[in-house]
Amino acid sequence: MYQIGETVLYGTEGACTIAEIREMKIGREKAPYYVLRPVHREGATIFVPLGNETLLAKMRRLLSVEEINGMIACICRGETVWIEDAAVRKEEFRRILTAGDRKELLGMIRALYRHRETLKSAGKRLRTNDEQMLRDAEKLLNDEFALVLNIKPREVPEYIRSRLEEAS
Repeated sequence: MYQIGETVLYGTEGACTIAEIREMKIGREKAPYYVLRPVHREGATIFVPLGNETLLAKMRRLLSVEEINGMIACICRGETVWIEDAAVRKEEFRRILTAGDRKELLGMIRALYRHRETLKSAGKRLRTNDEQMLRDAEKLLNDEFALVLNIKPREVPEYIRSRLEEAS
């Protein structure tokens, strides 16, 4: 069980602080809920019923600095695979975003960066859907990494790039 004041990741929302745990009546029954406040979206509130395993599974603990650096080093050694079929790629990227596995997100971002560079050298651009998937993946990672590393979200890509260069 998470505690009040703890910061967690929630689905595709990103980093959220658990503001309180309170009983709420939705419909006919009262149940306890986590009340989440997104860190980077002021004024928003998310209610997660403690009895709903599906929604609780969307809550994940934040990584540590060591875990982040280890993951970046691991990605550097891994192979980048590009999925040529746009429909298959869209479905796979959507799955990765929904699952929220940070290593897969980092691999997805790396694949999109590399493909964007290949296209750029040919005078082309990423497809609109790929650009959107890249922005969504970066937002998720940048929010968490910035919070953990105590840097600004816009500084995260440079942090990752510098770690990748160190590791290679």
